[in-house]
Amino acid sequence: MTSRTGWLHAVTRVKPVPVDRALVIRGAIGMAVPLVVGQLVGQPLIGAAAGLGAYGAAVDDSSAPVRTRALALVLPQLGGAIGLALGRAAGGSAWLEVLAVALVAACSGLLSTIGRITSMTTLVWLLATVMGLGLPTTTPWWQNPLLFLLGGLPLMFLSLAGALHDPYRGERAAVAAAYDAVADLLEAGPATWTSARHRVTEAMDHAHLTLLVHRLRPPRPGSTAGRLAARLDVLVDVIAAAPTIRRSRTPGPARYPAALRAAARAVAARKPAHTAVLPRAGTDRTDGTDAAGHEPSAVHAAVDRLRDFDDGAACAHLPRRQGPGSRFTGAWLRLVRDDRALVFAARLAVCMGAAQAVASLTDLPHAGWLVLTVALVIRPDLGTVPARLVLRAGGTVAGVLVGLGVLAWVPNGWGRIAVLVALTALLQAYARRSYAIQTLLLTPIMVLLADPLGLGGTGVPEARLWATLLGCATAFALGYLLWPEDVRGRVPHRLARVYDDLAAYAEHTASEAPCATTGHELRRRIHRDLAATRSELDRLRTDPRHARALRDWRHVLDHAHGVAEDLAADAATGPGSGAGRPTGDTTALATQLRERAQRLRHR
Repeated sequence: MTSRTGWLHAVTRVKPVPVDRALVIRGAIGMAVPLVVGQLVGQPLIGAAAGLGAYGAAVDDSSAPVRTRALALVLPQLGGAIGLALGRAAGGSAWLEVLAVALVAACSGLLSTIGRITSMTTLVWLLATVMGLGLPTTTPWWQNPLLFLLGGLPLMFLSLAGALHDPYRGERAAVAAAYDAVADLLEAGPATWTSARHRVTEAMDHAHLTLLVHRLRPPRPGSTAGRLAARLDVLVDVIAAAPTIRRSRTPGPARYPAALRAAARAVAARKPAHTAVLPRAGTDRTDGTDAAGHEPSAVHAAVDRLRDFDDGAACAHLPRRQGPGSRFTGAWLRLVRDDRALVFAARLAVCMGAAQAVASLTDLPHAGWLVLTVALVIRPDLGTVPARLVLRAGGTVAGVLVGLGVLAWVPNGWGRIAVLVALTALLQAYARRSYAIQTLLLTPIMVLLADPLGLGGTGVPEARLWATLLGCATAFALGYLLWPEDVRGRVPHRLARVYDDLAAYAEHTASEAPCATTGHELRRRIHRDLAATRSELDRLRTDPRHARALRDWRHVLDHAHGVAEDLAADAATGPGSGAGRPTGDTTALATQLRERAQRLRHR
């Protein structure tokens, strides 16, 4: 596959995300309530404004645990209300509008790298600020922000009520997914080991985030959350011993994955996680190997500990959590000291300011959509610029055709309300599969909400189409050609950090009395950085400029994966052969790794 067709294939790939019926039902009801109320009281304009808030709540609705779900629902709603009020206050003066959008874009770009919830909150804040600039001045300034908040209340109530009905369902699912991921790792062969290890890192990070990070206090030992944390903590020993299977070049015995999957089903079903399918170490063979000699005793001992672990024991491996204030302060300090984050914030501010200048100084109808398009295309956490351009342009064209069909054949009033509810349900069902599908469904929703009385006719969808295409051209020129994303510097620096961590881990394994907790923290940091780099390379597959560099970076990444697994196997079973790399002299190995990190930084 050539680089040209390869990047296009990566762009147009549809993810196999299953349909969550609960999300679909909540999205449909959440959109229906404000529209129906507005129609019944004879105020469809107010109903449409509240419907925008319903969509704002639905955009980040999920089946996450109750704490995560509350933050993901409430914070973007507050950000949207603040943005609408700020945009209304800055409206009227063209240069004040440009300045307001540029400042909000700079803050949004800087804060977006803290985490997913912060990224979504700041994105909604930025988009709502742009929309607030186009609000009519005949209504009180507080009316639309209030309607935005009220419109999201029905969906938020349904979502949080469902989470409170079974408050630990998300935590149990996260821990069970971690057990299943480790079972897949134990079954993986040489060809699939790296991807399986990547999924283990993602599952463990998600479980850690779910159980510990989104809590004001650490889970108390013996409580439901404490027992789940203990079950996750004991899994760390299995992950640490798993590389011994990779070194043996043969998948481990089937009873290991079976034991872990039995524990996963028990956790998901709220039953004791006894792994009776696994014989105790030494009961079947005294040497810790199977008949073929391929059963590493370290894995057997680690899985065997799952049988008798204490639910009320304190977690020995999971990292200590910080309070929300300390985490936010630390993240903010890291941001202001990160030159690349500051450059991205400046890039987004310049692009958004230029787009808003075009919108404010011209008579382009519905020019706010131009600015919204630039915001959604430029932000790197949403994908590369070429990918977003292709998907947004194609989705908008298809969505405009759908909107024109609705305007032509569906009567105003209850018929269009039914269409809006159906489109919102489809959006919740399929938007996560592809950005093109999301844009296709979102475009007619925004067209109908922007003109609830049907007075604009076909002018509204046509204006949406031309403003979107002009926004794509603006984003391509300013955010891609004239100010490209600095990925050629960021990826090698990430890889260099991985090699520095590998050197520290090599030195740790060579010490006379290595600390198990320190070793786990080093392994966790290494695999988290490896997973982040792998995700970044997957994202860059959608940019045709990096096809050649991606091959080189993937070779370096694969080498780092192999070193990490060999060092982990040495720590679990003692030194052994490591695919041609020196294993006896770990000091020399650490020196080689640090030298490689320096070469990556200066390349």
